[in-house]
Amino acid sequence: MPVANAEIAELFERYAALLEIEGANAFRVRAYRNAARTIENLPQSAAGMVDEGADLSELPGIGEDLAGKVQAIVESGSFRELDELEGEVPEGLAALSDLPGLGPKRTAQLHRELGVDDL
Repeated sequence: MPVANAEIAELFERYAALLEIEGANAFRVRAYRNAARTIENLPQSAAGMVDEGADLSELPGIGEDLAGKVQAIVESGSFRELDELEGEVPEGLAALSDLPGLGPKRTAQLHRELGVDDL
């Protein structure tokens, strides 16, 4: 079953949040968030575009690297880099950053300063 645009966007959003918790470069975080919005708002299926051999790097906010990741997600159904990062960040921190009023930056601060790992 093909991967839906919303699923790809969610993977990129989750990756961006974990990158932000880790203290990654703000431009890198923004690139994943922009790519998530672009994919989510596509009028056609990203999986269909990959199947047709379309150049996804021509989409706004999608460079060669992100186009390759979209293609890998479509072909494998998973996002290897996200899987690796989820192994490095305490599992509960992502859920914590989903709470209203707590974003990735504040979650990272709570983890760093108070040792909070989960709800």
